Amino acid sequence: MTPLDLLKALERYCKEITKDMCLVARVPENGTEAGERPPKVFIGGIPSKESEKKAAPYILLKLLTKKTGDEESVCRVRIICVTYSEDKEENYIQCLNLLTRLENRLLEDTVIADRYSCQKPIETVVYDDDLEVYQVGEIMTVWEMKKVERDVRKYLA
Repeated sequence: MTPLDLLKALERYCKEITKDMCLVARVPENGTEAGERPPKVFIGGIPSKESEKKAAPYILLKLLTKKTGDEESVCRVRIICVTYSEDKEENYIQCLNLLTRLENRLLEDTVIADRYSCQKPIETVVYDDDLEVYQVGEIMTVWEMKKVERDVRKYLA
């Protein structure tokens, strides 16, 4: 189990729990006018600079750190949520709803993909930055992973 495996499991998980959300989209899947759709989910970054403005609403999954010790193996992952609306209040509400849905499900499920355990506390931040038509928030998570066991016996023969 690698950090990339964790991020891919989180990608599937986020898509599943947000698939029924209708968030304002600057550009929907197959159109040019604003519409509504569930958030897209990306690992590491948005595919291209030109698609960045069209991507909202989206969830961005970023590995911050990985720590492996004798007792545990943990990864810290940022779950960044970006929403779009020209109405600032609506935008704030959309972002808060998205963050809340993700956070509540993480607290309820505790284990995803039968391998990754989300540890408490989970920290959520909604940014006050004036990003015009975008609202950004994030969830800081710590995931316990199965640690790799050393087999020194094969070297002692």
